[in-house]
Amino acid sequence: MSKSILEYLALPKSCCIERKLYKKQFIENFSLNIHERKVLSEYVQSITLEYLLNQNTINIPPFSNDEIDYTEVAFVSVEITSQDKLKTLSKIIQYIPYPLIVIFTCKESCCINLSNKRINKQDNTKLFVEEEYFTHWLNLENLTAIEKEFLESLHVKEHPFTDLYAFYKSYLDKILALNASKFSGNLHVKATTEASLKEIQALHVKINELKSKLKKETVFNAKVALNIEIKKINDTIEKLKGTL
Repeated sequence: MSKSILEYLALPKSCCIERKLYKKQFIENFSLNIHERKVLSEYVQSITLEYLLNQNTINIPPFSNDEIDYTEVAFVSVEITSQDKLKTLSKIIQYIPYPLIVIFTCKESCCINLSNKRINKQDNTKLFVEEEYFTHWLNLENLTAIEKEFLESLHVKEHPFTDLYAFYKSYLDKILALNASKFSGNLHVKATTEASLKEIQALHVKINELKSKLKKETVFNAKVALNIEIKKINDTIEKLKGTL
C-alpha cells in the first residue's frame, strides 16, 4: 500500500487536529456565489483540518508584519469526486483565514495547493489570496522517481524552523521545483524559477490566442505572420526552459 501524503509530511502529533469541517460552515461563514455553492455541494466528499502549526504546537516562531500574518499555518485535506473543478474548490477552501497548505485527493491521486495571502488593509482581521500554486496530480500508486523525491522533500525536517513564514515558503519552493522539473529534470529551485514559470505560462496563453486567431484567418500573408509570431514565442519558451 502506498504512503499517504500525510505520512510523507511527518508532522508531530502535537500539531494534529483531525477536525472535520462541514460544507454548511463554508456557506454560513463565507460569501459563496451560486456556482461555488453548487461545486462545493456536488464535488466535495469531506474536508478535514489535519494540522495546525503555531507557537503552542510546534517549536517554530510566528512571523507577521503590516503585509502578512504567519502566526499560524494550517494543513487541510479535501476529498473530491472529480479533478475538473479544482480551481473553484481551491478558491472556496482558501477562504479559511489562515495560510493554508491544502491537499486535494481524488481516488488514488492528489494535488497540493498553496496560496500566498496578504492582510486586507480595509479589514486587518481578514486575509486575501494574492497568488495560487498547484502541483500536477500525483498518482500515489504510480509515482515517478522525481515525484517520490518531491514527496520525501515535504518531510517536516526538510524545512527551516526560522519562523512560520520561512517554513511555509519552503513548501512553496518545493512546489516550484516540482513544476520546473518537467523542464529541468531535477528538483533544484533557483531565484528566477518562479518568474520563469510564470512567463512560460503566460506565453503558452499567448500561443493559444494566436492559434485561435490563425484558425479564423483567411488572408495568406496574415497566416504567415501569425505562424512566424508563434514560432518566435516557442523559441522564447525553449530559452526560458533552459534557465530552469
